[in-house]
Amino acid sequence: MRRENGLSLIELSTIVAILGIIAIVVAPNLSTVAPKKLDLAAQRVAEAVRFARSEAMRSGEHHGLTISQVTQEVTVGKWDLTTDPVSVEAIPHDPMSRHAFRFGVDRLAAAPGIRITNTTDAFLYADIGRRRSLIFDPQGVPVWVLGSNGSTYLLEEGIIRLGASRGQRTVAIAPLTGRVTVQ
Repeated sequence: MRRENGLSLIELSTIVAILGIIAIVVAPNLSTVAPKKLDLAAQRVAEAVRFARSEAMRSGEHHGLTISQVTQEVTVGKWDLTTDPVSVEAIPHDPMSRHAFRFGVDRLAAAPGIRITNTTDAFLYADIGRRRSLIFDPQGVPVWVLGSNGSTYLLEEGIIRLGASRGQRTVAIAPLTGRVTVQ
């Protein structure tokens, strides 16, 4: 009698069952990685917005931030309203890291691979359109200021979208109040 090489039906069924158990155990962990990274990145961006607003209110000077889809950077700054156009005068230090408050969203150690996914600039102002920067006045109101004549324009919409292969988070800044929410 000749013996054929290969696996019996029982052996094959056992292997398939073991692979199924491994897939059930590993799959939930893989699917939760992207949402957790997105949450961490969104919280970091929200912290930057809140810090800019609190610095404006604390110091009585205009502070804000710039969101760059090209470099994937978020930069908090103290704004100089005497220049035309207005510009960042100084970058304050992050109270946690003690470094300049600038970071690359796609380079965050706790959330690698997350990107700013806005297709247009994040901040929409009444009458002047979209800008990639947001300024808070000393009362914490989100505005844009034109240096040449000091005209102030209110924020109509502030939305920073962050994305990964499995999901998206939105950091929203409320007009008038500057309240920051993560969705």
